Amino acid sequence: MTVTFGFILLNTGTVPTVLVNAVVVVIAFYFGSGGPRSIHPPTPAGATPAVPAPKPPRLVKLLLFAGFLGLAGWFLRTNPSLGGLPLELVQVWEVLGGYVVGASLAWIVHRHAHEDPRNRRLATVFRDVSAAATLALTAYICFAYVGGLTSALAGRAEDILSLVVTYYFGSRVIAR
Repeated sequence: MTVTFGFILLNTGTVPTVLVNAVVVVIAFYFGSGGPRSIHPPTPAGATPAVPAPKPPRLVKLLLFAGFLGLAGWFLRTNPSLGGLPLELVQVWEVLGGYVVGASLAWIVHRHAHEDPRNRRLATVFRDVSAAATLALTAYICFAYVGGLTSALAGRAEDILSLVVTYYFGSRVIAR
């Protein structure tokens, strides 16, 4: 599906909305499914242990990221401004960008959380403040839509909402 997206984008410059949506769902699955796994209590004797859902291979994430990076590079080669990127590719990069920023910040905060109780508290505060901020911004954007206040967001409400939501899920990938 992502190869079809790239092929159509390179040959026609526009991609059908249904394909853009499908590619965004693929990205959401592969980048979002690496989230935290619940810790199961010890299995009683004679019971079958619960098996956690498998995580997609990192290679798939790397290939998706590299493919979309290559597409962006192709378009930036001919027009070196961000305005030269097709809207469909920008939408995909908003989703990828949100995940990458959220996961990167969570990794930075959580990488030493297990070493010290203070680090664990810092990671918990980060997780809670991050969740509260993204929920508040999402609520504001939704209120702006309902109240017709989207001009307050300079016409970028969809882009901001996409980044905020994917940032939130990306920040949950590493959280414990």
